[in-house]
Amino acid sequence: MRRPWGYRLILLGALIIGLGGACETPPAPHAARGDYYLTSNMSYMWDAAVYDSHVVAQLYKGDQVDRLEVIKDGWWRVRSGRTEQLGWVPGELYSPVRPPVPEFYLIQTIPLRECPKDLCPSLQLLSRGDRVQKLEQNTQGWWRVLVVQTRNIGWLPANTLVEGLEESQAQGLAALPYLYVAVKRLKLLGQPLINAEVIKVLQFNDQVEKLDQTPEGWLKIRQSASGAEGWVPARALEAAPAPYPRPEKPRKTRHQPLNPNETAPEPEIM
Repeated sequence: MRRPWGYRLILLGALIIGLGGACETPPAPHAARGDYYLTSNMSYMWDAAVYDSHVVAQLYKGDQVDRLEVIKDGWWRVRSGRTEQLGWVPGELYSPVRPPVPEFYLIQTIPLRECPKDLCPSLQLLSRGDRVQKLEQNTQGWWRVLVVQTRNIGWLPANTLVEGLEESQAQGLAALPYLYVAVKRLKLLGQPLINAEVIKVLQFNDQVEKLDQTPEGWLKIRQSASGAEGWVPARALEAAPAPYPRPEKPRKTRHQPLNPNETAPEPEIM
């Protein structure tokens, strides 16, 4: 049976509409996932795709995110590569190519602090040559940094950082201001003498700052935790914390007077 022309026109219109819809671009939420990097110095991640929503995390230049979803107005739903947090960011601030970020290198082994003070808890022990990215600084000589390898954020003294890796390696142990007690117990003395007054007893791996030294092998130091100053034998210290104390040498017992031609012993570790 022949269909009327009106019915045919309805079918043709429906077919055209169907074909037109099939050719439309898929909606933005189906955009491909991928790694992108923040190109501005600092930005935020929000819990909704609007600027007045709750801030989930703070992101810094070069931080990587995994793009999960894209919606209208250029907002992306992402996962932070540093913290694994989920949230929304303005996509215009991100690029598939990581931007160049100035980096600094440590000249010594030192803990990354939770706040800009020697007494603050340690977040991570960093080593000479480790790379960090500067985020901010205060007026007391501390920098807030992001550790390139672990992406941890914390504080370091600015004088422990240099711009080049070669310069970091060339500093040498003699220039390191921070050292660590390498023995189980160490007497902090008022003078560079074995029988001098004991100011304080330091413990294994206590951090100290080098202030001065003598040709005879004594170091004047300041304990980071208490601020106490005094003298110790240089050989009782190391440039980095150790897993266990150095074995103590037994003291020599002399049964005869010291020979005039015999040299005096080195200062003992006490």
